[in-house]
Amino acid sequence: MRLIGRLLPLALVICVTWGCRSVYPRSVVPQAMAAETTETVDSGSVPVDETAVPSMWPSRWGADSIAAGVQTGVIIELDHPVSELVPAHLSRFHRLRTGETEYSDALGLAKGMGVDYPYKFQAEGPGCYLFVHQPPVDGEGPKKNKDGEPDLFFKFISAQLTGFIQTGQEYEEQIELERTWFTYREPRGEKESIGTIVLMPGMFGTPEPVIDGVERYFRSKGWSVLRMLSHPSRFTQRTEYSVEAGSEAQVAKQIAEMFDTRTAEAAYASSAAIGFVHDRFPENASKPVVLVGMSGGAMILPSVYSFDPSLYSAGVMVAGGGNFLEINTRSNYAKWIDALDLDADPEKPDVQKPEKKQLKELVGLYLAMSKLDSLHTAESMQGVPMLMLHGSSDKAVPASTGDALHEALGRPERWVYPVGHELIFAALPLQTPKIERWIRKQVIEPGQTP
Repeated sequence: MRLIGRLLPLALVICVTWGCRSVYPRSVVPQAMAAETTETVDSGSVPVDETAVPSMWPSRWGADSIAAGVQTGVIIELDHPVSELVPAHLSRFHRLRTGETEYSDALGLAKGMGVDYPYKFQAEGPGCYLFVHQPPVDGEGPKKNKDGEPDLFFKFISAQLTGFIQTGQEYEEQIELERTWFTYREPRGEKESIGTIVLMPGMFGTPEPVIDGVERYFRSKGWSVLRMLSHPSRFTQRTEYSVEAGSEAQVAKQIAEMFDTRTAEAAYASSAAIGFVHDRFPENASKPVVLVGMSGGAMILPSVYSFDPSLYSAGVMVAGGGNFLEINTRSNYAKWIDALDLDADPEKPDVQKPEKKQLKELVGLYLAMSKLDSLHTAESMQGVPMLMLHGSSDKAVPASTGDALHEALGRPERWVYPVGHELIFAALPLQTPKIERWIRKQVIEPGQTP
């Protein structure tokens, strides 16, 4: 399922600076600097007022509080063809080179969030997955998209405060940028939109050809489609934890905070993206919005919903599951994704995986400490029209974790197939008409024009 052929060669990621239109005046540039990794003071050593931040939702730079309707980042429209957007998966040894695009994004975020003091920022690093603008080289014709250009093409940008940089007697905030890319298309032809489908893909935007077909089908039936091109850029950021005997609770807490922060970003991005779309197409604001998640997109769907339940009318999960740490430790995709390692003996040169007993304890502690794992946020969706498509032989998102999520959701309608992860998506084009009819039945009022 990995789309190796479309991944940008790593050399381009490290060695090339990409152009981007300036979003804000150049006079602001001296306030934003690419962060150095030296002389960093952990944010815990400087007093920070956390009283206004609800504990369930991790804070974001520039936001006084986090709640539905509160600005957590900014939207920046993109003015180049969507076909010139190229995916890049950074390896565990590389960091994105800071270029014009990153400076422009940092400045746009600062201005949008009302930040007027100096700061330093870091772009994405090892394990992150993002998109870069790659215009045609001389002699090449313009790239074309078979579906044409989207009606809207934009990215959501936010940042996390990670520490402070000491410069003399002063401290400058150090932040980490995070970005999520979206396209939005109205129904095909002259049809009036009956509502919006929010498509959330699997890891790294997969399975792209299947999602392309699903998007086309929904649009042909009168739906607008807001498509998250991939999870937020730091969702797969490379992280390694040392799990020595006696440290299980501490490590579990760190992992829970990490997964909660990454999951929250998807919720913030989706909420902001829907708001942006409705501002541009106000006639659709009163129409149904349905979340459709696939694989990794299905895993985070309950948490995306729970951030702003008033936005969404129903949800469809294809091959999803709950308990993110258990999924990571058991998935046969774990090495491919390469986002998390647990090392039971950091003194040895190679990663030593924990014994089963220690791993089971760690998974249990993680789930107890997590706030945004889908097994917890699923409660917010009970009573909401929900459909699950489930492969009883799934090993990528282990089938038992899908069973656990089904229970946590209150046992909504579920279609079970005796297949694994790959085959459930291979067959998805045949199931899409049935899914669309199910959605229409749940959210279109009787007598309403279809």
